[in-house]
Amino acid sequence: MIKVRSILDKVLAALCALFLAIMTILATYQVVTRYVFKNPSTMSEDLLSFSFVWVSLLGTALVFGQKDHMRLSIIPDKLTGAGGLVLSIFTELLIMVIAVIVFLVGGKDFVGVGAIQVSPTLNITLDWIYVILPISGILIIVYNLLNIIQAIQKFNESGKEEFQ
Repeated sequence: MIKVRSILDKVLAALCALFLAIMTILATYQVVTRYVFKNPSTMSEDLLSFSFVWVSLLGTALVFGQKDHMRLSIIPDKLTGAGGLVLSIFTELLIMVIAVIVFLVGGKDFVGVGAIQVSPTLNITLDWIYVILPISGILIIVYNLLNIIQAIQKFNESGKEEFQ
């Protein structure tokens, strides 16, 4: 499981870095065409927007996987042992349910709508943009499962009283 997480982390981090580099290049290009050549590029603006959506959602999956998202730690810090494990699993399952509803079900609907919408500047259907919603949902769910497995393993290895 650690190898799967490590590979997934590296791939997502590399994709996020790639999209950020592309966004930097596109933003620089857009500024140059707008202010130096007085001929703004609408294509780069759309690519920049779409790249931002992709990097945001891939980054969201990565953050959930690394458990670096914002959370209230008042209750989890107080619970140890089986209570801490139950809360950890409950939290992961709750996030998983939200990911299924918002990213998979809602994302599927967005992809369907995007199939009939065309980007005027890029001349592509927007389902290519919206497909990141179900992809990131699947990634979040995979990370949730990995987090649950890791919590159970940590609970079994460290002793039931020490788990937090």
